Amino acid sequence: MVIKTGKKMPEKLETILKESVRLADIQYYMKKRVRLEGECLIIKNEKENKEYKITIKNKRVHLISFGKASQKMAEFALNLLGSRIIDGIVVKLKFAEKISEFPQNIKVIEANHPVPDSGSIEAAKSILNLISNASEDDLMLFLISGGGSAMVELPIDPITLEDAEKAFSLLIRSGATIHEINAVRKHISQIKGGKLAKKAYPAEVVSLIASDVPGNYIDVIASGPTAPDMSTYSDAYRILEQYEILDKIPKSVLEVIEKGLRGEIEETPKPLDKVFERAHNFLIAAPSDLAKEVSSYVSKIGYNSYVLTSILQGESGEVAKALSSIAIDTKKGNTSFALPTALILAGETNVKVKGSGKGGRAMELVAYFSREIAGIDGISIFAIDTDGMDGSTTSAGAFADCNTWRKIFKKYGLKAFDELRNNNSYELLDSLGYTIYTGPTGSNLNNLICILID
Repeated sequence: MVIKTGKKMPEKLETILKESVRLADIQYYMKKRVRLEGECLIIKNEKENKEYKITIKNKRVHLISFGKASQKMAEFALNLLGSRIIDGIVVKLKFAEKISEFPQNIKVIEANHPVPDSGSIEAAKSILNLISNASEDDLMLFLISGGGSAMVELPIDPITLEDAEKAFSLLIRSGATIHEINAVRKHISQIKGGKLAKKAYPAEVVSLIASDVPGNYIDVIASGPTAPDMSTYSDAYRILEQYEILDKIPKSVLEVIEKGLRGEIEETPKPLDKVFERAHNFLIAAPSDLAKEVSSYVSKIGYNSYVLTSILQGESGEVAKALSSIAIDTKKGNTSFALPTALILAGETNVKVKGSGKGGRAMELVAYFSREIAGIDGISIFAIDTDGMDGSTTSAGAFADCNTWRKIFKKYGLKAFDELRNNNSYELLDSLGYTIYTGPTGSNLNNLICILID
């Protein structure tokens, strides 16, 4: 994969970036944790030091793969199981390259992100059609990754696609966490929040899941279509109220949530529902895995490397201030981190969009970080979204060093502060060559941040 920037990155930072993108490959983790022995699918849980065996003998295996890593995950499963898979659906990210030629019995559908489109509706209907007549002799192999919430969607009537698009956009721009956003999504959808597992019953459901969610909550990743849901219609209503979008949300969305509050619409299936006796959810890749792998690599090239967290959350600008204070204090010798230091973080910050600018979580974090470390030599950073698309841009993220904000200020003057407030981090960084381009990576293990202190 070719990584492009407008200007030359610091050499060590660039080396780490390239290795980080390589290590973010979803198949790397699938090969470590999923294998076939005879007629058994073996799934390894390293945290529990335990292996789970799923018998596929005499089963009709159906493949359903969706999310930003859908193509690579499906490619791995098809190579592993071959003709044992009798049919399937792969929901491919719209505009992403087609990385595999799938057999004729696998239907490929393109769908949008971060808001659903007609392809998302087609994907949901096709999946429901595939699982609707399933019996105990069927095994539904779901391959689920982040982005699935938008890429596969069928709203509850009378919510239209346009209403769903508006609701998704409002939630994304509100500053709500992914847990909160997906709690609402589950309660306006016919497939999220365990509903796919319920519709597939009594078939056996096996889900291999790649996390893009801080904490790796199975019920939150892609809005948990095959996992029991702990959130409620009451939670969904409270979230809309808390983030002050109750009066902006489409009337049809509010109507569905209010019906749910009154008990006129059934709640999402909960942990004790019988459908989950035949549904097995396995986490096979997570941001924490990537952070550890990157940290191990960075240690080999001469840095004292520390994984600071793999569940980073918070507003990008505020997180940047906290991280820059740690970096500056480390540079001064005021922390217990030994120099030269590499701080590795994974997770997902959020941005409450107040302006009309262009940017993303990673770029906004880098822009604010660059302001805080301006003029302090020996500190550099990159932050990327591992799917290759930060926010609604084609940039994966950005990098910065002690000179970045000086150059921004030289070009923009006091207007630079206005652009930050306008959420226009892309313009500030891209105009001077600090943005990073990878193109869609076919993976999605959330955001990765690397801070070097020399």
